[in-house]
Amino acid sequence: MRENWSDENYAAHYNRLYATPAEEFQACLDLLALGPEDSLVDFGCGNGDFLALAADRVASALGVDLSGPQLEIARTRLSGRPGVEILQSTFLDFDPGARRFTRGFSRKALHHLTDSEKELFLARIGPAFQPGALFLLEDGMFFGFEREELEANWDVLVAEAQAYYGDSWEAKKPDILHSFRNEFPTGVRRWERIFEKAGFTVTERRARSSFYGTLLAVKRQGNEG
Repeated sequence: MRENWSDENYAAHYNRLYATPAEEFQACLDLLALGPEDSLVDFGCGNGDFLALAADRVASALGVDLSGPQLEIARTRLSGRPGVEILQSTFLDFDPGARRFTRGFSRKALHHLTDSEKELFLARIGPAFQPGALFLLEDGMFFGFEREELEANWDVLVAEAQAYYGDSWEAKKPDILHSFRNEFPTGVRRWERIFEKAGFTVTERRARSSFYGTLLAVKRQGNEG
């Protein structure tokens, strides 16, 4: 099944197969160290799973996503929560305007952007993050090689993915292989350079496999908008 985020059936398929366990989101919350003065943005907020856990911990929370069906779920579950905004937008069309953030989060979303688009996106949103702000990225990314080396590492990569997903591999295999080849997970070193150009410094790297993990970046002083 190929991604079509305007399709309710695809959104349901994704939520069924790829729902995030609460303990994984808790690890993300711990890394972001959210506080009552923080202003959070979640790029690729989907059905609002992360926002639902984070919103009560911060002063304001913004969820950004392209998918109408996902955002309908998010708006319903977050209705009435003070300080929460849900916005339908592509990443490249998103305009922070006068908003300023102290925390940023994105999970399984930015791999849809090419490397040049990632760079453009981070450069555009970077000035909206205050000095010392944290940005946590959890996504498909290659920890041992660059995207240009994908074919040379293909057999080992697929074997590791099969072991990583275990009993759910056959159900997830078409999506995962499509993502490796036709979407744009990139190397960690490339990601670090993209963050660096946008005024952030990557301070933590956590690999859950050779193709998936997290980067925590901090906004440097002197790069505010």
